[in-house]
Parts: sequence; structure tokens; C-alpha cells
Amino acid sequence: MRKWVLALLMCVLCCSVALGEAPDYRDGVYRGFYYEDGMEQVAVQFELKDGMFKSLVLRKLKNSQGSFMDEEAAAWQKRALTHFTVLCNYLVGKEVGAIEELYAPQEILSQAGIEMSEHIHYAKLISALFDALSHHPYKLVDTSKLPEAEPYPDGVYVGRYSDDDGEQVVLDFTVRDNAITQIAYRKLAYKGIDYLSEEADEAVRQIAGQFQQLIDYLEGKTLSAVNDLYQPENIADDTDAFSAATLRTPKIISAVWEGLNKNAYSTVE
Repeated sequence: MRKWVLALLMCVLCCSVALGEAPDYRDGVYRGFYYEDGMEQVAVQFELKDGMFKSLVLRKLKNSQGSFMDEEAAAWQKRALTHFTVLCNYLVGKEVGAIEELYAPQEILSQAGIEMSEHIHYAKLISALFDALSHHPYKLVDTSKLPEAEPYPDGVYVGRYSDDDGEQVVLDFTVRDNAITQIAYRKLAYKGIDYLSEEADEAVRQIAGQFQQLIDYLEGKTLSAVNDLYQPENIADDTDAFSAATLRTPKIISAVWEGLNKNAYSTVE
């Protein structure tokens, strides 16, 4: 019995050490989200440089009673916004591992003269931050430092990018021998515009064509080719500073990584 207990303790210790090892996150801008009841409740954006937070902002904080960022927000909502803002500011200038300190926010808040509230769910911020890290950079600051694509099991994957309380990009892709052998859009939309609709006008069809070029480029290439989408001007026609493909290509990158991080949707023979 004592041997069994000792073995269990050693296993827990080893797991704790492994979990404590910080991955090598690439320099860039990250976006992350926390969803609940089908609603985007917390959205964050931050920039990492050499594994440290260079900036961190709340893009959204809301629940079923409305946005905490509106001028007409209730007092308790504004108080929660203040708490979340203090926690975000605390991380700026610190290493990524400092996120774990948010699991005990009382000390951070007390230094700012703020009392914790049992009605504020601080863990939602932590979840949004880790969600961002799991998707690789939304944008790269230095395109010479591309994220590596580790080997993934063969299978069919489904990846999504959601923002503003709605799915904007949904991809279905097949991976064999760490290469994308097939990829297609299940959904491609933005602000109520369905780019895949048969009734779409010519301008929308042109944008849809750009997006199709981007995933056509990936087909037959290894997963590392996803990095090439950080520079869509080398892939899709007529992309410039005002092009939808240029502005929204990171959503495709994020959708691919989201699908890979959830593991295969189904296996392939």
C-alpha cells in the first residue's frame, strides 16, 4: 500500500513539473475569447515579445445583462470592468507564466485598493488568455519568426473563429502525414454578410474568391504552410491594405489552430 501511495505521489509530482514548463510562445499579437451560453463574454488582445506581455487589453466584457463597457452599464458591471482591467494591467511587463497568478487575484486587487467580489468570475479572464495562446499569433510582429507546426494525427478536423457573438469562419480539413489533403469552408461570414451565399453580389463573390485562393494554397502542403497566410499578398490576388483577405486572413489561421487543438473530429482510413 505504501509503495502504491509513493508511486502515485511521484506521478503527481512529475505531472506538476511538466505542467509548469512554459511553452515557447512566438512574438506577435494574440486574440482570445471566453464563451458561455453561446455568448462571447470576455475577449482579450495582447502582444507578446520574448515571452512577455508587451500590452494587454479587454476587447469585450459582457453577459446576458449587457456590455460592461457601455456608459449606461450598472454599477456592479463597471466595478467588474475595473477589476478585470487591473488584472490585465498587472500582467503587462510580466512573463506568460504570470497568468497563473490570476488564480489568486485577491493580492493583485488589494495592491490596487480593491476588494474581491464573489459575484465576479475572474476565471473567465484566465480562460480567454489561455484560449489566445492555444491559437498561435493572430498577427505576427516579425514574420521571420514563424510558429512551428508540430506533427498532428491523421484525421478530419473542424476549426472555428468566432467574434462579435457569431461564427465568422468555419473550416473542415483533412490531415494526412502532417499535410492538409483537403480543406473547405463550412462558413464564411462577416457582419451579416454570407460570402458563400449563391445570392451574393459580385463584390462579395470577389472577396469570397480571395478567401478560396487562400485555402486552395494550403491544400497538399504541410501544416507549416499555414504560416504563409500571415503574408496573404503572396497568395491571393489584389490584396492590399483595404482588402478583406488581408484584414481577415488571421481568422483563417486561428480557425485552423482551433481545429487542431481540439483533436480530430473523425479519423481517416
